[in-house]
Amino acid sequence: MNSNLALDYQPSPAITELPDEVFRNYDIRGFATTQISPYFGFKLGAALALMLKDQKHSSIYIGRDSRLSSPELAEALCAGLIQHGMNVIDLGAVSTPVVNFAVQCGNRADCGVMVTASHNPKDYNGFKIVVRDQVIAGETLQKIKRLMQSEMHTASQPGQLIAEDLTSNYLKAITDSCSTDRNFKIVVDSGNSIAGPLAVKLFKQLNCDIVPLFCEPDGNFPNHDPNPSDEKNLQQLKETVLSHQADIGFALDGDGDRLVAISGNGKILWPDQLLMIFAKDILGRHPNTDIVFDVKSSYRLHQLIRDLSGNPVMCKTGHSHVRRAVQSTGALVGGEFSGHIFFNDRWHGFDDGLYAAIRLLEILSHCKHSTRFALDNMMSEFKSSAYTPEILIPTSEADKFPLMDKLMANCVFKGAKINTIDGLRVEYPFGWGLIRASNTSAFLTLRFEAKDQAELKRIKKLFSEELTPFINQVEQYL
Repeated sequence: MNSNLALDYQPSPAITELPDEVFRNYDIRGFATTQISPYFGFKLGAALALMLKDQKHSSIYIGRDSRLSSPELAEALCAGLIQHGMNVIDLGAVSTPVVNFAVQCGNRADCGVMVTASHNPKDYNGFKIVVRDQVIAGETLQKIKRLMQSEMHTASQPGQLIAEDLTSNYLKAITDSCSTDRNFKIVVDSGNSIAGPLAVKLFKQLNCDIVPLFCEPDGNFPNHDPNPSDEKNLQQLKETVLSHQADIGFALDGDGDRLVAISGNGKILWPDQLLMIFAKDILGRHPNTDIVFDVKSSYRLHQLIRDLSGNPVMCKTGHSHVRRAVQSTGALVGGEFSGHIFFNDRWHGFDDGLYAAIRLLEILSHCKHSTRFALDNMMSEFKSSAYTPEILIPTSEADKFPLMDKLMANCVFKGAKINTIDGLRVEYPFGWGLIRASNTSAFLTLRFEAKDQAELKRIKKLFSEELTPFINQVEQYL
C-alpha cells in the first residue's frame, strides 16, 4: 500500500461492530474477521491518530505477524492512521520485539502498533500498542474504544507512508550487546511464527549449529499453536533436542516476545526457572537490585532472590504489568511465567524471546560444565520443588471476571496467607496455589507448587474443596 491508496481506502461495511470483550487488560485481541475486522482496524487507526496527535506525536511504527489475517488488518490500520493525519513507518512482517526496538532505538517515532494475537490459535488476531516505553493498557484502551465509537473526521493534512527495514539493526544490536565464546548446537521451534527466520539468521551469525524446527512462517500454524506455555507444543522440540544431541532447545511464541528452553537432557525450563538463572547472574554483579516476577512464578525464585541479596518484587500477570514494574522500580531484569522476560541493564526494558535466548547462551558459555549438560547442571544447583504447569478451566469472556469475583468473596483457605494482587494466590508454609482470570482468553488459570508431590497433592485437594461449589467438575482439572 502507498499513501495514495491509503487515502482512497474504505473498509468493507460487512462487519461494523466494535465488541467490548476484545478490549482486554493490556492489548486488543479477539476472533479475526468476526471481531477484529478490517473495519475495526480502520477505526482503531483513526482513534489512535486523534489520541496520539493530541499528545504531539506525528509518526508511528507498524508491524505485523504471520497470521493470515494480519496483512489486511495492517492495511486497514495504516489507512485509518494516514487518513487522520499520522505518518506511518511500515516495518512489514516482523516480530513484536522489532517494533519495540524501533520505538526505543529508531529515529522516526516513539510509538508503535504490532498486529498480532501473540500465542493464540490461528483464528485470533489483535493489536499491541506501545507509546514511548510503555504498553497501552487499562483505562487508556477504554479511551481508545470510546474514540472508535465516536464520529471522527478525516484530517485536512493526511499522513505519509514510509517503508523501513530495521531487522538488521535489531539483530546487530543483540549481537553487540552479548558475548558468547562457544559454538552451541541449538534447536529452535518458532511454531511457524514470524520469529522463525529472525532466529535462524541470528544464531547463524553467532556461528551456532542450528536445527530449525517449524521456522517457516505459516499463518495456518500447521504443526502446533505458537504457544510455548502449553507443554504439548514442546514435545517435538524435546524429541529433536535429544535425537540431535543438541546443547539446548528454544521455543518462541507467535510474535517472538516469549521464550521457553529445553535442556540437553530434554528437560523443560519454564520461564520462572530461566529467571532464576538470570537473577543469579545479575545479582552477582549488581547486589541489592530489584527482580520483578508475576504471581504465577515459583516461590523458589522469591527465595533465591532473597538469598542472593536481591529484592523480590511480585506483580500482576501480564506483559504490560511486568514491563511497567521493571521500569518503575529500576529492576535490571523481570519476567513472568508465560515467557515474557525483560532485560533492563544492557537491553531496553522490553520483552524479547531472542534476546533472552542470547543472554542464556552467554551465561552458559562461561560455565565450567560440558556444553550439552551445562543447563541441567546449573539447574541442579537450585532447590527443587514439585509443581504443575498452567491449568486452564474453560469459561466465557463474559463470565470469567464475575466468577473470579465470586471466588474471591466466598472461598476461605484456613491457615493460609492470601495474596489478591491478581486473583487468589494462596500461600502455605509448604507451598502455594493460584487461581485467576486470564486476560488473553476465556479461561480461569491455575497453578500449584509445593516442596514435594505429597504436599502438592494436598494443596490441590484444598483448592478442589473450596472451588467445587462454584465450578462444575473442578476435580477433573486438578
